[in-house]
Amino acid sequence: MKDKLNVKKLVKLAGHLVVILALAFVVKKIIDMDIKPGDLSSPRVIGAFALSLVIQAAQIIIACFPWLMFTRSLSGRKIPYSAAMPVYTQSNIYKYLPGNVFQYVGRNKLAADMDISHVDVACATILDVFFCVFWTGTVSVILLGSKIAELLEKYGRNLFIAGATGILLLAAAFAVVWLKFRGRLQSHLSRYSKAFKRSNRPQFLSGIFYYSAHNIVSAAMYFCCMALIVPQAGTKELLTLTGAFLFAWIIGFVTPGAPGGIGIREGVMLFVCGNRYEDRILLFVLVMRIASVFADVVAFLIGRIYAKAKSR
Repeated sequence: MKDKLNVKKLVKLAGHLVVILALAFVVKKIIDMDIKPGDLSSPRVIGAFALSLVIQAAQIIIACFPWLMFTRSLSGRKIPYSAAMPVYTQSNIYKYLPGNVFQYVGRNKLAADMDISHVDVACATILDVFFCVFWTGTVSVILLGSKIAELLEKYGRNLFIAGATGILLLAAAFAVVWLKFRGRLQSHLSRYSKAFKRSNRPQFLSGIFYYSAHNIVSAAMYFCCMALIVPQAGTKELLTLTGAFLFAWIIGFVTPGAPGGIGIREGVMLFVCGNRYEDRILLFVLVMRIASVFADVVAFLIGRIYAKAKSR
């Protein structure tokens, strides 16, 4: 019992250190943006920033819901939202650490807190990532329309290589795990099949449905923000640029060494519209990135305050 308490204390201390390190990288990222106050002084730009900040912060807090639904289904435990939300918002800022994988590893703190299997939480995270990418791609394709063929011609190779590499790595990892832990893996697979029973389907499907709603809200937000910052563009162009912005996130997410930051997003959007509105598009991408960073920090702080309030 004493050893277990010591391990929990060490894990908690390591968590605090990682948070401090992640926040240091957040500050570095803001400094690296080379923000010019004059570019952000326009009322339309300020309005776009405020709209994006509020909606993105709210989405991060709510985004815990589908991951929690998957975790509940796979573990068979009624894990309270109050336990999952602080873990989710804290792990979200770990993405600023080099490697981008820490945000997903950090979610496994919930397994230690709730005394459930780390495999259950990890599998729930895999489902979370899969449906996030799937619905982002779906909404992006709908908005891009005929432009999707041109983008796939330019970036399809990256997607194919990343997708094929990911599948091969997963297959290799599965083969190794199967050979070494066949009995335990069969036990997990048997238990997880219960998550798809009729009684659990509403909970599981509600998690899947969330991602479609999340991406529709995100697309509407980006469209409105772009209309404020790029007023010269028509409705059709704004829809296409919104789709390109979402498409760029997928490219950055699946391509190693090319995170979905300013460089790749501006590249995709400028490819879609040529040199028109170049300065305004660069400004839009910058504002959205700044709002995203601040939204992550705001959501993290809300999660910390919420956790402390619940602990009292």
